Amino acid sequence: MQTSLRAGGAPRTGGAPQSAGRGSSRRPACECSALAAQHSRRRPQRVQQPPTGVLDHASSSRMRLAPLNAQRRSPVIAPDISIGSGQDQTFVDLNNYLLRQRIVFLSGYVNDKLATQIVGSLLALEAMDEEAEIRVYINSPGGQPYSILGVVDTMQAIKPPIKTVALGACYSYASLLVAAGTKGRRYSMKNTRLMMTQPMGGSQGDIYQIAATVAELNAIYQLIARYYMKFTGMSADDVERATNRDTFMTPEEAKQAGLIDDLIRGDGGRDYTSPPAMVRQLEDLGFVDRLTGGILNTGREF
Repeated sequence: MQTSLRAGGAPRTGGAPQSAGRGSSRRPACECSALAAQHSRRRPQRVQQPPTGVLDHASSSRMRLAPLNAQRRSPVIAPDISIGSGQDQTFVDLNNYLLRQRIVFLSGYVNDKLATQIVGSLLALEAMDEEAEIRVYINSPGGQPYSILGVVDTMQAIKPPIKTVALGACYSYASLLVAAGTKGRRYSMKNTRLMMTQPMGGSQGDIYQIAATVAELNAIYQLIARYYMKFTGMSADDVERATNRDTFMTPEEAKQAGLIDDLIRGDGGRDYTSPPAMVRQLEDLGFVDRLTGGILNTGREF
């Protein structure tokens, strides 16, 4: 019994051997297999190519930025802190250790997840001691209005006094969190930047949906404006002027606006009001002209 291949590639058994002559329409099995393999090698697998232009550039950018994005998404490993000594020694993570010291560190964009952690920490510290101070360090670009208002309401509702310290950048509604601390206990580091603004949003749909979104944005703005007036003593007109556009402030300006009560300088009382010699030279336009002219007159090629 011999085996041959049909046109579809299925094996066929039985029958007389096929002739390999010129008039024969079939080939031996080994020859068909070789031709099929050669044909498959000639036909490369089709790969979906990205369109040229902007999308191609965007895909290449994603490929270049993939390692950086993966690094950004990698979790930050918090160090363990040793507590006690000898047989009583134990290790706790950094956040747990700070919480035991009644310190809450609020960092990053405030969404529902972060707001839940902050609110839970404040409620737990109140349950431990209703009189001891809670210190809240804030370094945030802002967040969702509802999440921010939830944290502010909790800060106002609990009994312990709250000391707020602004560091890094406290933009948008993060400045409201700083101002929500207990009066007389609101501080800022000397190089912190603060900013006040108003809520933003967008909508699509029919006129009724857009009107509902505008009404909700206005309601949120009214809540935030009333909180700013309550915490800072600013008038409604002052709050409106400060939030019509992004208003950036130094700690000194934030103190004048009533967002904070004092600064934490941490410079040991040294005077940094006069700039160093190099800064004074750069401020002298004549020095810059002389410097560039000297470089050009050397005849060197850079």
